[in-house]
This record gives sequence, C-alpha cells and structure tokens, in this order.
Amino acid sequence: MSDVRINLLKEVKSAVNTASFAPTAERIEDAKHQVELLMLYVESLQAPPKRKASKKRKQKAGKATAATRVADRQERAFHGKADTPVTPSTRKPKASVEAARKSAESVSRHTGAESRAKRKAEAVAEAVASPADVTSHDRVASLEAKIEQLTNTLAVLMDDTSHHTANEVSFSDLPFDPTSTL
Repeated sequence: MSDVRINLLKEVKSAVNTASFAPTAERIEDAKHQVELLMLYVESLQAPPKRKASKKRKQKAGKATAATRVADRQERAFHGKADTPVTPSTRKPKASVEAARKSAESVSRHTGAESRAKRKAEAVAEAVASPADVTSHDRVASLEAKIEQLTNTLAVLMDDTSHHTANEVSFSDLPFDPTSTL
C-alpha cells in the first residue's frame, strides 16, 4: 500500500511542477488528473473502528525474591524505631577556626598549591614593578602625551586635503551635463 501512495505522490509532484514551469493545456490536464487519482486514493482510506476505553488493570505483583523478602521483613521490624535512643546534647558543637586553617595549610603544602601561589605572586609583583622605578603617575602622564601627539598628527592630516583634490573635477567645471545622458 505504501508503494502506491509513494508513487502517486511522486507523479502528482512531477505533473504539478511540469505544469507550473512549462504550462500547456495538456500538462495542466495531466496535473489535474494526477491530483484526482491522489484524491481517490485518500477517499478510499478507511479509519479503523474506534475502540472502547478499557479499564486499567493493576499490575500483579510477581513472587518476591528471597532478598526482597528479607529486606521487607527487616523494614517492617525496624520501621519507625531508632537504633539507639537519641538524647539531645546541651553543648552546641563549635568549629575550630585555627584547626581548619592548619588543615587547609597542610593540604595546600601537600598538593603544591602553596608554592604555585608564591610563584604567581612573585610574577605579578615583577610585572607591576617598572624597570626604571617609574611611578604610575609618570606612566599615565607619558601615555597622555603620546595620545595628544597622535591626536594632533591626525588633525593635521585631516586638514591637509589639498593634495587629494588636485586631480578632481567638479560637475560645474564641465562644458556639458554628465547626468543628462543617464
């Protein structure tokens, strides 16, 4: 059945495309005929009869395995009972900050994180320190001077446009109107 459906669809597609891109009376008639065949096929389809809603059935429990029976018996025996009586403590536990700090230091020494942190701090200190002991204020001042110099150079270049217009001709200088021939 699916082969018939696929062939009908292919033939309809081919006939409609042919009629669309190179229309003639014969091709249009062929496309209409293929569409009619497809419609007849669709009309011949029958929907299956609607089934009545069935009641959901509970799944029967299978026979329990030995391990499941033991686990169920233990759960019933200990359900709701604590293993030992619980008595609240009058003293609230406190965390020792000093002990935690010592523990963290020993872990960082053991993993090598402490030495990596020291090397990183030294590298940052070297990068920040200037070779000529120039203060950050002096650096900012020199950068501002460079920016000012570049800005002035750019302004001079933008004002000096005479060398660009030497070969240019305006429309008003021409003996004819170049836009009239367009």
